[in-house]
Amino acid sequence: MVAADPRYRRPDDAVDAAAAVLPAPAPYHLGRTLSCGQVFGWRTDGSTAEGVFAGRWIGLEQRGEAITVAGLHDPPTLLCLRRFLGVDEPLSEIETRLSRDRVLRRLLPLTSGIAILRQDPWPCLISFVISAFNNIPKIERTLGRLTQRFGQAGPDGAMLFPVAPALATASARALRACILGYRGPYVRGLARLVARGEFDLTQPERASYAEARKMLLALPGVGEKVADCVLLYAYGKGEAFPVDVWVKRAVERWYFGGRAVGVRRIREFAHERFGELAGYAQQHLFLAARSRLRRSPGVTVEGARRRTARSPRWH
Repeated sequence: MVAADPRYRRPDDAVDAAAAVLPAPAPYHLGRTLSCGQVFGWRTDGSTAEGVFAGRWIGLEQRGEAITVAGLHDPPTLLCLRRFLGVDEPLSEIETRLSRDRVLRRLLPLTSGIAILRQDPWPCLISFVISAFNNIPKIERTLGRLTQRFGQAGPDGAMLFPVAPALATASARALRACILGYRGPYVRGLARLVARGEFDLTQPERASYAEARKMLLALPGVGEKVADCVLLYAYGKGEAFPVDVWVKRAVERWYFGGRAVGVRRIREFAHERFGELAGYAQQHLFLAARSRLRRSPGVTVEGARRRTARSPRWH
């Protein structure tokens, strides 16, 4: 996913020559994992990727079953990167189980190697609230402006995503300058809840999928698709099955003979059919749909509650 703002442009000297190596057992695929709608802000090109991790610019390159990491050296942070990338997920076993499904069996040769990332819940939550009914270039511009304006510089000058207190005290005008639009009150409302300790970001991880989903749906700006994205990409809830336009199109075409099906029914169908691997199934369907069922540019990323005639107010 190529970003369009300075936050994601690596300075020429930001990643040095020294590199560490992470194991990435087959069928792990770095490019597919980082460019499959799970995260924003990473620049990917085939087997290589660049982005900010732990406040540093890093470069990644996969060769076979190893990923070379440039710009990051200390073992504890490398372990965090390893967890973030999902390289230790038992993908071979997971894909064997998914291949029992007649549709996924046909798609897996084209989509194999996707792992579910494990992201920091706070930036993941804000990113997907911003993503609702939005397009990727604008999402990344907004995230870049928020980070430049409210974040802090990391060890090599890379900007860190702003902490909740920084956004909680931001003025409405400052947030509007970050092209948040109607999402501005949601972002500030979430930041205030977290900054005041009224919402504990660690609670969903300890809860069941159903309980965690209820917690997130009670938050401002969080609809069903956004909740499932955060549950899957930040909290590792494999039952989550985010339904966007691509996934809806794929399920209708490949499982329901082209019939229109409601989002709730699709989600129920996925839970019944894939169980704890619903999130993995979603990723393979998403990637396949984008390449096989693309109809027109500018498709929006869907998810939060639709705006009513009365937009949320700044307060």
